[in-house]
Amino acid sequence: MGFSGTTRKARQNNAIELDLSGRGLTILPIELFKLRHLKKLNLSRNNLISAPKELCQLKKLIELRLDINQLTSVPKELGQLQKLEALRLDDNQLTSVPKELGQLKNLTRLLLSANQLTSVPKELGQLQNLERLLLDSNQLTSVPKELGQLQNLQ
Repeated sequence: MGFSGTTRKARQNNAIELDLSGRGLTILPIELFKLRHLKKLNLSRNNLISAPKELCQLKKLIELRLDINQLTSVPKELGQLQKLEALRLDDNQLTSVPKELGQLKNLTRLLLSANQLTSVPKELGQLQNLERLLLDSNQLTSVPKELGQLQNLQ
């Protein structure tokens, strides 16, 4: 009995994909941050007001979905997720995004539509692999000239 429970737990800790979308979550379970092999995490369509900085412990993440929540901010620590290729933050209440997101060198998709952004950091111009950047339905009056240097945008 104990052996199969241990095997099940090991399998859970080695999960590479987790979908917690539409669960009405207001906070994230602490066990989530123990999933060190996680590559895809879907937290969309919940009631999250903030994203915990502990998400940066998930170093293997390549896709993080935090869209359609109530986020008013995202932690600068997300900039430590060096393998991240896709980050969805659209349909939230964000008024700003941290300049540290400019450190996500592998990012190809950054979705920031339908927030309350009045500006975006010039550091996003360092995301040379970025192919898709959505900023529509915000309150932007201008964008940093550095975004014009993103040659892979489609």
